[in-house]
Amino acid sequence: MNRVKYIWILIIIYLVCSARACNESEEATDVQKEQYTVNLMNSVKSVFTSESLSDHLLRAYEITASEKLTDFADYMKIVSDTTLDLRFRQHAAELIRNLFIDSNIDIRSWSRVYNMVGFDTLELLLEHSLLLGNSFWTPISHITINNPYNCENDSTFTGSLSFYCRRIPFGIHDTLETGTEKHMIDIYLLRKLKSYGDQKFRVWEVYLGDIK
Repeated sequence: MNRVKYIWILIIIYLVCSARACNESEEATDVQKEQYTVNLMNSVKSVFTSESLSDHLLRAYEITASEKLTDFADYMKIVSDTTLDLRFRQHAAELIRNLFIDSNIDIRSWSRVYNMVGFDTLELLLEHSLLLGNSFWTPISHITINNPYNCENDSTFTGSLSFYCRRIPFGIHDTLETGTEKHMIDIYLLRKLKSYGDQKFRVWEVYLGDIK
């Protein structure tokens, strides 16, 4: 009987010690996860707030500019499609404005793709497209870096991309389209002050510019 009682005591001691070890292990894991998150955030912060940019980072930002150019074409498709809800189209128009350094940039070259005269700025094109829509959309392809990012000052880099676009009518499943046209677009990399919660940082952000 005493032997059985002794065995039960050993089992209880083992379970208590195991639970403690488990809790300590979980606590250690939580600390490790928290430290990993902090280190990751500091690494991301160092990249986006760095005062100097390596060639590797500049190439990465040029890829971001190419992606934003593709986003512009995708959002313009939404803005131009009058079958969609107006609020959805208005939101897409606002997303387009956020892609560009200014909503009054010169896009006469792009407007010619839409056979529009007098719509020389991005804002005029968006206003017209929201009001009346367009009969086609313009996918972008063959984006290449025409001029890599070049330092203008301690908070500004400029460059340019070249690309091709074509017109595809709405309602036609890619069976009718025009020939491709080549264009160029200015790209910017600016270091701007941004608020994140109760903190402010100077971070690098990519913007699109004039379309030529």
